[in-house]
Amino acid sequence: MNYDLPPPNEAQIRWIERLLQPWNWLTEPVYLSDYNIPDKGPVLFVGNHSLMGGLDVPLLALHLYQEHDIFLRILVDHAHFKLPLVKDFLARLGEVEGSRENALALMRQNQYLLVYPGGAREAFKQKGEAYQLLWRDHLGFARLAIAAACPIVPLAAVGPEECYDIVLDREELLQTPLGQIMERFRLRKDLLPPLVRGLGPSFLPKPQRFYFKFGRPIDSRPFAALGEEAGPQALRDQVKMALEKEIADLQEYRKIDPKKEFWRRILPF
Repeated sequence: MNYDLPPPNEAQIRWIERLLQPWNWLTEPVYLSDYNIPDKGPVLFVGNHSLMGGLDVPLLALHLYQEHDIFLRILVDHAHFKLPLVKDFLARLGEVEGSRENALALMRQNQYLLVYPGGAREAFKQKGEAYQLLWRDHLGFARLAIAAACPIVPLAAVGPEECYDIVLDREELLQTPLGQIMERFRLRKDLLPPLVRGLGPSFLPKPQRFYFKFGRPIDSRPFAALGEEAGPQALRDQVKMALEKEIADLQEYRKIDPKKEFWRRILPF
C-alpha cells in the first residue's frame, strides 16, 4: 500500500473540478459547522452511508481539499480492491482498503480518514431504512480511534438518500432466481444492491440538494481506560448518538431551506 500518496497537483485538481462541476451545480452542496474540523491530524470522520453510496463523497473530498487543504483518505470495502486497475484508480483518489493495519499506518502520518461503519449493508439499504445507521455490532472504527488516540468527528450527510427510489430491495431480489445463483456461488449477499430508479424511469440520480454537517469532535482517549471491550462499545454508542443528532439537525435545516428544490435553485429570482 502506498501510504505516501501525495495530494493531487494543481492540474489534477482543475481536472477534478471540471469533472464534478455539473454534479456540483445540480446538487449545490451546503457545508455546515466546518469549524469543528480539527486543525491537525490524525482525525477520523465517521459518516452515514447514503443509498447506493458514493454520490456525495467526491464533492465532500473536493471541499475538504479546497477549503481546508485536507487530502481525505477514505476507508472502503475490501471488495473494491479485487481488480488491479480499479485498485490503482481508487488509490489515486485517496481511497484505501479498509484494514486496521492500513488505517493505523495512515494515522501515524497524521492524516484525515473517513469511514462508514455501516459499509455495504448501509449503502444497499432496504425499503424503509432511509437515514438509519445500520452498524450492527461493528466496533472496528472505535478500536482504531482508541488505538491511535485520535478524535472522531461525526459527519452527517442528507440529500443523497433521496436521489433514488428503491424498486426492489435485497430481500426481494433474493427471492428471485438471482438469489439462487448467489447461493450457489456463495457470493456476498450484502454486496447485492437494490434495484433503484432515479430521474424518471432511469438510473440517473435525481438532482437533490446535498447537506453536510461536521459534528463536535469526540475525544477517544478517555475510553481507553474502560477496557478493551467496554471502551470501544461506549465510544461507538456515543458516536452513533451524536451522528443521529446531526442527521436530524440537517433534516430540520433542509425543511426551512428556500432552495432545497432544484427548480428554485436554477431560477434567477
